[in-house]
Amino acid sequence: MTTEVEGQLTAIHKKTDARKPRWRRAVVASSVVFGMLLTGIGLLPTVLVNTSLRNRILGSAISQETWSATSEEATGGWLAPIVFRNVQITDTDGKFLCTIRELRTSKGLLGFLTDGTEIGRIDLIEPRVEVHIDEDGKWPQCDQQPADSRFSYAIENGSVVITVPWRDVPIVELDELVMSGKIGPNAEGRRTLTVNAAQIFDHEQLSEAHTTQNLALIAPILSQSTNVTGSASVWIDNIEIPLEGDQRSPFPIKGRAEFHSLEARLKEDWTRQLAAVTGQLTGTELPDRIEMLKDSRVDFVVTDEGIAHEGMVFLLPKIADELRITSSGMIRLDESLDLQLAVKVPKIVAAGNPVMALVSQLTSAPLQLSVKGTVSKPQLQLPQGMDLLSQLSQQVAPAQHQDEAPAVPAAVINLIQGVSNTNKAEAQKDLPGNIFNLIRAIDKGAKEKAKDKPKKAPRKK
Repeated sequence: MTTEVEGQLTAIHKKTDARKPRWRRAVVASSVVFGMLLTGIGLLPTVLVNTSLRNRILGSAISQETWSATSEEATGGWLAPIVFRNVQITDTDGKFLCTIRELRTSKGLLGFLTDGTEIGRIDLIEPRVEVHIDEDGKWPQCDQQPADSRFSYAIENGSVVITVPWRDVPIVELDELVMSGKIGPNAEGRRTLTVNAAQIFDHEQLSEAHTTQNLALIAPILSQSTNVTGSASVWIDNIEIPLEGDQRSPFPIKGRAEFHSLEARLKEDWTRQLAAVTGQLTGTELPDRIEMLKDSRVDFVVTDEGIAHEGMVFLLPKIADELRITSSGMIRLDESLDLQLAVKVPKIVAAGNPVMALVSQLTSAPLQLSVKGTVSKPQLQLPQGMDLLSQLSQQVAPAQHQDEAPAVPAAVINLIQGVSNTNKAEAQKDLPGNIFNLIRAIDKGAKEKAKDKPKKAPRKK
């Protein structure tokens, strides 16, 4: 009996000993698989950031069908923020190029996997944006795909270059930009790219470079100047760019410039044109030196057509300290001009003298001029349908002014009737206008006579 029990126990021990290696192998195998899984999970961020998969991550982030994004290298982990280096974003048409030395995220890979909507903050270190406008003046297309991601961004030491085919130098070339903003729903719930208000220039020293780009677009007189000195600051207002719907333009972009000081010399052609008009009013040869009012403000608006400005006041100090010219209007992207100049001549005291009263009224309102042509060949002219005498006549006697100058007899009769008026105050008031209308009538008659006069036939040899 004892022998039989011992035999059974021995058999059980043999079966148990045979099963032990199987369980050990299963446990060891499970440990190895689990370890490999953990290792794989731990290495996944390294694989993602050190292979071409990182470019897929960037591509999906920009949500652009016609744009591509690449990065030379990246670092990061499940919890460690992901950093892309030497990023390049381009469009298929070659109109847009953005290079970024570093693109830093505030979240690790785990954060993006668990919540891909709230991206957090993105820092762009030394981004450089190049925009190439084509021959038709069209900007690069921005076809944003539907997305729900939200994030804020900050730009450190950024650069922007805007070029056009018909210029050798960029129309805009800015650097050392510090800006911020966000992408997400606005107050109406529409997905929007917001650029916070920022200062572009802070007491920027003016130089010859600003006569061909940047500030020359805000203050067109710079494009006709040399030997520029002074300083200026520029701010842009808050910009909201819709990323949904048909309208996805950043325009209009509004801002202001403040010229703390500015002195320059006008180019010869521009000096000659101003002298032809302003010199007639002052009787003085126009010098080429100009100044701007200290800390004067110029408002500007950027559209897809060009840059419009308003309120730029410059002085001609060698003529008179109070002689001011105010500029407003637009410089289009093709460099064509549509500007208006208001020339304010110093007021002259009449002192009871009818002739001086006439001169005083001539200077009572600014003389309106327009500038057409192009930046390289500006054309200073009176507004369409207006000659100098007509415009001055409006200033002297608005009530008596006629679009057509009166005939000489009628002008003489009006002058005599005005002088004969028993109401001396009214007669003195109307006298300058009647004198000027007589001048206009004589001028008109002389022009008509010259026009009707037959041309002399050439002498026969």
